[in-house]
Amino acid sequence: MITVLTGPVGSGKTSFLERSLADLLARRPGLDGYLSLRVPDGKGTAGYDLLDIRTGVRTPFLRRRGEPSWQKVGPFSLLPEGLGAAEAVIRRGRPGEGLIVDEIGPLELAGGGVWPAFAEALSSGDRPAIAVVRELLLADFLAKVPGREARVVRIAEAAAGLSALEGAGEP
Repeated sequence: MITVLTGPVGSGKTSFLERSLADLLARRPGLDGYLSLRVPDGKGTAGYDLLDIRTGVRTPFLRRRGEPSWQKVGPFSLLPEGLGAAEAVIRRGRPGEGLIVDEIGPLELAGGGVWPAFAEALSSGDRPAIAVVRELLLADFLAKVPGREARVVRIAEAAAGLSALEGAGEP
């Protein structure tokens, strides 16, 4: 089962998960994954850091500046260290353990970024997941995971209470 947390850009999907993390972990102790936390720079967004929810370690993930050979999404470059950390988080889980991936974006839907590791984690069918997906990309995401049961939770519903994610991360 994939629970898809969706909403417009800037609607609070990651903030909701960050606020709910302790409750989610208490409900599902084997839950693993990462959040993509915004890094402000005083003028806007400098990039995003990956927060490993198991270890609490933050790793630079996306930045406005990068090498020409790095994968890009919008104005951001995907740092190789951040991509490696995200892939390691996704791949370290075992069957039956829940997984949070924040987020699956245009890069992943084109087959880049963390998509190969995420698709591999889902391939066995026994790895439940919570995937954060922008509302505009929802149909494309659902088309990319055929055969997997998916439950869509809109951020407005989730903001009403953690019960909207009840069962998320469970087989």
